[in-house]
Amino acid sequence: MNTNIKRPIKGFVSAIKRILAVQEVTVLIPLLVLVGIVTAINPVFVDPGNLRALARMFSAWGLLAIGETFIILIGEIDISVGSMVSFATMFLAYMIAMLGLPLYLAIILTIALTVALSLINGLCIVKLKIHAFITTIAMLNICRGAARVLSFARSIKIYGLEGTEGFSRFGMAEPLGTNWAFVIFIALIIVGQFVLRKTSYGRKIYATGDNKNVAKIAGINIDRVKISTFVISGVMVALTAILLLAKQGTANPNFGQGWELMIIAATAIGGISLVGGSGSMIGTLIGVVLFATISNILILLEVNQHMQSVLTGIIMVLSVIIDIRRRNKLLGNAA
Repeated sequence: MNTNIKRPIKGFVSAIKRILAVQEVTVLIPLLVLVGIVTAINPVFVDPGNLRALARMFSAWGLLAIGETFIILIGEIDISVGSMVSFATMFLAYMIAMLGLPLYLAIILTIALTVALSLINGLCIVKLKIHAFITTIAMLNICRGAARVLSFARSIKIYGLEGTEGFSRFGMAEPLGTNWAFVIFIALIIVGQFVLRKTSYGRKIYATGDNKNVAKIAGINIDRVKISTFVISGVMVALTAILLLAKQGTANPNFGQGWELMIIAATAIGGISLVGGSGSMIGTLIGVVLFATISNILILLEVNQHMQSVLTGIIMVLSVIIDIRRRNKLLGNAA
């Protein structure tokens, strides 16, 4: 073959290899293939109404995935966020409906509550050296029980109460044909990606998750970095609770139940290493969309909820296997 022809072909192949080497691309390709197959089988999937429902589906727990991404990147895990959303939503509704507090004050107290709970998680892990799994499963049970105690295991309705009219209009608004949770989720993904890739704080997060000893030698206060990621997660929990209550108008003690598993699975699918130090917010976005797409497909196929839980577990296992293989490959290349 002529040398002049070989060079462009070789350059094209090289470019394709570089693109496929990007971690997010390896997640995006299965998503696009899945969307193509499902659309061919059931065109209802790409119906604008279904796509809006899909966006609404993943935007709420997608916000939690942003906070979880920061935590997983430092090599920790938080399985309490779903129950924390439940408690925060009930707390916010209780402050408004039962105590008659102004909306702005109830929101401030809710943010303070979730930040305090997440701070407790971080301090127990960092200062008391309690494993993150044990710490956050304890917090999961505390929040789940507190939500039921606060509401006597009943829903609390806030719509129609004086001072909540603007809150209701905000919750029912449909910017871009979706909702505010989706818009805020996309905006925060962009902000999170910038923070991780372009700031010294982001570099500290990656360094802490990659090798804590090396990070210490480099002068990074890893305890402070760890605690800060839990605080970020706490803010995401409060934001999710506020948006949920604005949308639903009613707080239910079952809100957020089981979300933690979906969130961890989505981040893992998106290429966030479960042992820390590797991944991105774009990967989280793709993982969340992929997981929501799978859930939406199962709903369209009328697969029952119990089978969906089974498939969620299978997806998590596969994600861990892929993560282990990816890390072993990287270590092999480094050696």
